[in-house]
This record gives sequence, C-alpha cells and structure tokens, in this order.
Amino acid sequence: MAILILFFCFSLFQSDMEKIILEDLKWKNRIVILFDDQADKKVFEFEHLEEDFKERKLVYFILGENFQSNSNFTFSPEYQKVLRSRYQILSSKNSWVLIGLDGGAKVKKEGDLDWEFILRTIDSMPMRQSEIRDGK
Repeated sequence: MAILILFFCFSLFQSDMEKIILEDLKWKNRIVILFDDQADKKVFEFEHLEEDFKERKLVYFILGENFQSNSNFTFSPEYQKVLRSRYQILSSKNSWVLIGLDGGAKVKKEGDLDWEFILRTIDSMPMRQSEIRDGK
C-alpha cells in the first residue's frame, strides 16, 4: 500500500512538469543548461537571482542524476541524452551552455556556473540591448 501511495505522489509531481524540447522555448526564453553529474551533492541557491532571470527571460536546467529547473518544464530522459551529446563538453565533469532566444548556443564553458558572466553576456547581446532600450 505504501508503494502505491508513493507512486501516486510521484506521478502527481511529474504531472506538474511539462515535457518539452528546446525548440518549444525558442524566441520565448534564453536557456542555461548545466551538465553536472555531481549536482545532486551540491546546493544551488539562485533565489537571489530570480528577478535577474525574469528580466532576461532566463530559464535554467541542471542535468545531473536528478533534474532541476526554475521552470515547470522538464526534458524526457531520452531528450536529456540528446542534449548531452549536442552541448556537453565531454572532457569535463561539469560544463554549461548558454542558448539565446534564437536557439543558438552562445557560450559553452567547462566548470561551475558563473552567473555574473552569464548575465553580462546576455546583456551584451543585440536583442537584449533592444529590450533594454524599449524598456521591456
């Protein structure tokens, strides 16, 4: 009985998450994907950056043993493998990629996330400059 209850609770949690592919976010969000197999052992505290993320239409995904995001979106396990083969720097234990509104990879780096660098990079992009000028 306990197993049935756990399964039901897990399925409720999963139903809140919408499975997508990157194309679904094109022209809507900028994306950061962190590939870190040790992510489950780290504590990520990005709450102080929520306003920065919102202002820049930035969604992050952490692909480790477990999936983490600041959105209600998720990727299927099969699609996570596709993302790893497309964007992960294979020589590194952890790496990340910044994907622009147009769906193109703007930056790929090894190591931990550098939010200051990421936000500066986004702010220097032509579309972001236009957003700033237009007050959006």
